[in-house]
Amino acid sequence: MMSSNSNSDQSKLLYELSQGSELAFTKLYNDYKNVVFSTALKITKSRILAEEVVQDVFLKIWQNHENLAEITSIENYLFIISRNHIFDMIKKIARDTSLVVETNYKSTSANDTDDAIKDDQYNVILNQIVDQLPPQQQKIYKMAKWDGLSHQKIGEDLGISTETVKKHMAQALKFVRLKISPYMNMFMTFMVFLKL
Repeated sequence: MMSSNSNSDQSKLLYELSQGSELAFTKLYNDYKNVVFSTALKITKSRILAEEVVQDVFLKIWQNHENLAEITSIENYLFIISRNHIFDMIKKIARDTSLVVETNYKSTSANDTDDAIKDDQYNVILNQIVDQLPPQQQKIYKMAKWDGLSHQKIGEDLGISTETVKKHMAQALKFVRLKISPYMNMFMTFMVFLKL
């Protein structure tokens, strides 16, 4: 932990922050953003997700700044709210997938349950990413990946050349891989969390 501040300095900083001091908030952010980042990085194994956690945690601190004068240790407080925020993210993914898991895997044996949850969690995230594709790329991606159509068949159905289909598909795949990579370690963390 980066504990360069004495207890009295911490108390003063927290008091000023509880009174709405933006200067105190900026100091707190600059002093402790790396602590929050490293905690989030250890759990998520993703720099992108860790940066999101930093933003969310400090936003939450500012929104609740009136209560900060009662805090005795900044480091402990930051660790707890960072950890809780990360696990809330994981639980949200669990909630988002629970209905799909229940519907699709009622007959799944206990040994396969973890794989079932992981697969559906992945599909929920994947669907959200595919929905962000440009309309033509989205249509081609779904026809290829979900309907199992060949590039030639897609081209015939859409009235475009096979080469154009390949080009759109390549761009769609590149986008999907880029967007889903930060979540891969999150999936592993989620599976560990389920076993706690």
